[in-house]
Amino acid sequence: MWFTLAAVFLVTAVYSIAVMLHMVLWRNDDVFFEYARSWSRLLLRMCGIRVTLVGRDEVDATARYIYVANHASLFDIPVILASVPDNVRIMYKRELERIPVFGWALKLSPFIAIERERAREAADILHQVVSTMAAGSSVLVFPEGTRSEDGTVGVFRRGAFSLAVRSGRQIVPLALKGTAAILPKGARRINGGDVSVRIFPPVTVPAAPTRSDELRLLTDVRQIIASAVDSQS
Repeated sequence: MWFTLAAVFLVTAVYSIAVMLHMVLWRNDDVFFEYARSWSRLLLRMCGIRVTLVGRDEVDATARYIYVANHASLFDIPVILASVPDNVRIMYKRELERIPVFGWALKLSPFIAIERERAREAADILHQVVSTMAAGSSVLVFPEGTRSEDGTVGVFRRGAFSLAVRSGRQIVPLALKGTAAILPKGARRINGGDVSVRIFPPVTVPAAPTRSDELRLLTDVRQIIASAVDSQS
């Protein structure tokens, strides 16, 4: 276990330094995503995590989306970065930028920093994220707001769906199954194993949606994800 953790930290440090050098010298976001994808795949391979992707053809490589996923493990992010065929921006707490090397790389990344004291203010997050979407990248949102305690899908918050309404982008539901067993919330041991990622067809936001439409969208997307994650098959 300790050897694996040490290797994870070492690989992360090496990639972070490489990313920082590249971003300082060339500031190329596309290459940053290539680094992130490569780091994620290596991390998963080192930890003995095998990912099966279903629904790759559901998304258009030329389109940009709001990906909505369930959240059960710190490994959800590398699993998504390694498997989803898109450059996906991720939101993170700005306090992470204080972590030596890794945090410095985050600060130079195209990912979206959120102020911790404002993290529970959906309207503030919405404004901040919409202002960064002009660059054309897709965005990933975990609408539960925190990792699930038992791997089941929790209550969804409105932020991702308000973002979809304001931006006009389609929502792509992502169902992650198996990550909770890899590294459950509060655990310090990484377990190898099988993980599945299912990409569902994009969900289009109604034209001139009402608040009722937005809440219905939230309910429908949560049901799509929960039906895949919480099933016993």
